[in-house]
Amino acid sequence: MNAVTLETQDDRFLISIDRDYVDQEFLINLVERIKLEHLVRKAGFDESIEELGEQIKADWWAANRDRFLNREP
Repeated sequence: MNAVTLETQDDRFLISIDRDYVDQEFLINLVERIKLEHLVRKAGFDESIEELGEQIKADWWAANRDRFLNREP
C-alpha cells in the first residue's frame, strides 16, 4: 500500500495516509493550515496585504529593536 493515496469523489478529495507515515499532531496542524488557506482565499486578499504586513513588521522592528538588542534608546 502507498503511504499516501488521493481519490476524487464528486466534490471531495479523499486522502488516506498510513499512520506510520505522519503523526497525529502533524496531520492536525496540516488540516488547520488548509482551513486557514481557505479562509484567506475566501476573504479575497490580494498581494497588497503582504506589502502591508511587511511594512508593519518593519515599523515594529524599528520601534522595538533596541529592546531586543540590549541597547539604550
